Amino acid sequence: MPFDFKVCPVEVSLEIIGRKWSLNIIRDLFLGRTRFSEFLEVNPRLSSKVLSTRLKELQECGIIEKRVVEKTPLLIEYGLTEKGRALGDVLYHLAAYSMNNYTDRVYEGSSQHPQRDLDGLRQVFKTIKQRVA
Repeated sequence: MPFDFKVCPVEVSLEIIGRKWSLNIIRDLFLGRTRFSEFLEVNPRLSSKVLSTRLKELQECGIIEKRVVEKTPLLIEYGLTEKGRALGDVLYHLAAYSMNNYTDRVYEGSSQHPQRDLDGLRQVFKTIKQRVA
């Protein structure tokens, strides 16, 4: 195949966002969570140490940004950068893949409304893009 790249672009993307918990954090930012404590609350198996490390890595890669909202008491929030928001389609398609191919695992036997849920996810990612555009 006539490609000029020296490293597989899929591999580069996975090096950046493929570490454990990175996609969870990015997903949570799309869902409106912005604070350290919120990430821990919705990901109970995520430790503070790993969260801190992942947040720094995602900042260094330009996926998220850190904002000091208040200095006293210190209040920090995280947000998606333009590079981070560009992952909205990726997350949507990953979710759609699971919902279409692993429905039993996604719904774990509960009532299933994949199309309604996909439409909802599409709206979440679309809303984020419109809000920052």
